[in-house]
Amino acid sequence: MTRGRKSAAVPDAAPEAATEADDQHTAQLLDAVRETHQVAERHDAHVLAVASELGYDGAINVGALEDGIRFYQRRTVEALLETGKRLLLLKELTPHGEFAQRVEMLGISDRSARRFMQAAAKTAKSAKLADLSGQIKSASAFLELVTHDDDQLEALDELDDVDRMSASQLRAALREAVEDGKAKDDLLAEKNRRLDEERAKAKRIANVTPDEALAQLQAEATRMANDVRGGIIGQLRAAMQALNDHGDTPEARPTVFMAGIIGQLQADLLALRDEFDLPEIDADEHGWVSQA
Repeated sequence: MTRGRKSAAVPDAAPEAATEADDQHTAQLLDAVRETHQVAERHDAHVLAVASELGYDGAINVGALEDGIRFYQRRTVEALLETGKRLLLLKELTPHGEFAQRVEMLGISDRSARRFMQAAAKTAKSAKLADLSGQIKSASAFLELVTHDDDQLEALDELDDVDRMSASQLRAALREAVEDGKAKDDLLAEKNRRLDEERAKAKRIANVTPDEALAQLQAEATRMANDVRGGIIGQLRAAMQALNDHGDTPEARPTVFMAGIIGQLQADLLALRDEFDLPEIDADEHGWVSQA
């Protein structure tokens, strides 16, 4: 019997292809890493060149630079106040008319000199401004605060980011605080006015005799009753007339609805009479409501 011949094994090319692909991917990654390092080195070299041009010899990293910025921001307001102090003293030392010339020689405008001196003088007298001078980083923002009173500056205690606000933002915040304060003052004044009126009224009541108090109560009750009668005789009667004229024939009139309104009013009045156990009196004969 003839045995079948085994077919020759075919070499598997897949592992070699996979290895080549992996090698190619690794080479691409290495190229990317080298390029990133080269870019970083060029960037660092550029930063060092800029620092050299600026004459900067401190640490060059984000944390150190931000710390330095905060330090010199505080020094900006400090420098403003120290300049203002010295200008004030210089003004005291120089003869009249000479100070402006010396300020001009220092390269400071007259307006800036006045603002610096105002800031220094007011901060020396205000604990609130002295405290804010250590928080505010912008000189222009601090100068904005100098123009406000301490009671207005107290509103800044409720703000968490006052140290990061610009002059315009502080101006808006203080303006809003002033408006809120005025509204509260107006509300308090109105409340006090009403309390004064109530006290005056209570005092008047306390000083009247029982007969006078009764007369006042009767007059008030009469006024209310006359208002009710006026509504019935005037407005309600006009409404009833309009309802009565609505139908073309007597049968078309909404008599049940109209009678219901009258019945409700009668029921309300009878309920009042029963509540206070009042006798029946002929109003036309006695004229109780129309008196007083």
